[in-house]
Amino acid sequence: MRQVLTACAAALALACATAASAVGSSVPGAPLASPADDASPSRGASAAGAAPALLGNFDISSDTDGFHANRYRAGTLYPYASYFDYAGVAIQDTRYSQGDWHRDAAGVVGFWRRQDPRTLAGVNAEAGIVQVAGHTRAVGDATWSLRPAPDTGVELLAAGDIVTTQKAIERGVAYGFFGASVEHTFAGRFTAIGLAAFQPFTDGNERTHLRARLIWQVVPESGFNAELRWRGYRSSKSDVGGAYFDPERYQQWVGVLSLRRHIGSWTLGGGLGAGRETVNSTDTNPVRMAELRAEGALGPALRLSFYALYNRSTGYVDAPDYSYRQAGVTLIHPF
Repeated sequence: MRQVLTACAAALALACATAASAVGSSVPGAPLASPADDASPSRGASAAGAAPALLGNFDISSDTDGFHANRYRAGTLYPYASYFDYAGVAIQDTRYSQGDWHRDAAGVVGFWRRQDPRTLAGVNAEAGIVQVAGHTRAVGDATWSLRPAPDTGVELLAAGDIVTTQKAIERGVAYGFFGASVEHTFAGRFTAIGLAAFQPFTDGNERTHLRARLIWQVVPESGFNAELRWRGYRSSKSDVGGAYFDPERYQQWVGVLSLRRHIGSWTLGGGLGAGRETVNSTDTNPVRMAELRAEGALGPALRLSFYALYNRSTGYVDAPDYSYRQAGVTLIHPF
């Protein structure tokens, strides 16, 4: 009972904080910023002028350790003024499996999105509760983006989920992630982004994160970019009972070539990257990544969002040549 009340309080606090921020001024998956002409011409339309919408989502992932996760979501959005302005609720179910073992995690999540379609300033959030292996945990993903100047952005973020390994799920290990990032564009074609974050785990472990990105618009008119990404973290515990990969120190850098294009009402993007990771300042391993994203309208009402990614780097599993794959699709249909 105490775990249930704690999880409910955490989810409610995240949802309330997000809503309060939105008054003052998510669709699941991995959204890609869309062009202005995809947005409703009347951003922030009133509930009376907005229509309800149906939401469907499916995500699938697998890794070289034989771990699989399939998540289904179905719900309704109201009021739905545009893809950048809505609220709603959905039920979901996720099946985790590995060999003969499996667990189902049922839950409910709420959504709130209120963003400027041209700058993405505003709030994009989801928060809810899931139950798996006898444990109830809060989950969520919220960002509050600000544009204090045309070439400067600030983002506050909060997220939470369960740790997706067999041992961690059985033990009910979950985490939170709270951080802030700043980005600045200079010399017209360069953007620098820095992030600092704190990640507490329910098993008492804590991580401090630092991340940085430098983006060069190589051919702005074609949407062709070159990026350098770096991230690192330190953990407070070196022994988590084998529940998940947890080095004392971790660093990774990746060079990425990416392309982003607007074709009619569609936004398409993708990237390829390679680099190295360092574990506890001694072991080094190659890193590879690839991603593809697409968002747009299918007809006058139906909207589709799709992503697929591949990543070869050490995540929550410490295994030679470890990699994982993930893909998902979201459909929104206003009435």
